[in-house]
Amino acid sequence: MNAELVPSKENWRQLQARRAALPATERAALARHWALVAQLEHASVAAFSRFSLQLLAVGAPPSLLEDAHRAALDEIRHAELCFSLATVYAGKAIGPAPLPVSDHALGVWDLAGVAVGTVEEGCIGETIAALEAQRAAELAEDAAVRVALQRIHEDETRHAELAWRFVHWAVLTGDRTLRPLLEAAFERALERHVVNAPLEVIAEARLEAHGVLSSKTKRALRAKIASEVLRPSFAKLLRER
Repeated sequence: MNAELVPSKENWRQLQARRAALPATERAALARHWALVAQLEHASVAAFSRFSLQLLAVGAPPSLLEDAHRAALDEIRHAELCFSLATVYAGKAIGPAPLPVSDHALGVWDLAGVAVGTVEEGCIGETIAALEAQRAAELAEDAAVRVALQRIHEDETRHAELAWRFVHWAVLTGDRTLRPLLEAAFERALERHVVNAPLEVIAEARLEAHGVLSSKTKRALRAKIASEVLRPSFAKLLRER
């Protein structure tokens, strides 16, 4: 669940993207894109806070706890950067309303449940996010957008590594019933993120100069990530038990 968008009175960082040189329709598309990304980054602060509690609940080592808390701080910075870009392109201040939180959002607390969720959201979701940000940064021509994407790429790469480390620890710690659950979760998440991903309808390749991957680029990249990164990494993880 994401927070709604509201006029922001907070001092979000104001990046100097090249808004004025763009047609109004493209500015609006970019504003919508960065607002959506900002909402997701904002919600990720809560996701890593929840993950920290889950790590405590399953007795994870302190190095994982430390990195989970650091990741939550990273996501605050990402939200600031992305709300700032949304504000620049929209020409008006945009920020988040209070985040809706329910008992359901707190998730599960057993080792198998936490590991399954981490495969889906962390190993796959964060890996894809990191590599998409890297590709978007390579294509971006606007300096402010490129800086934001490079920061997101670096941080999301560490977040993905944290997820893989935790799942590896879970495999070593759990019993033999865990492996088939993780295998099923991995295939289910690939289906959702790669095969049936509900991508933004961004067809204009020219917006890639402002950090927005087109739907065509994103689909091709996700297929490549699945075959060249995710499947080999997951197979290696299961072999290391």
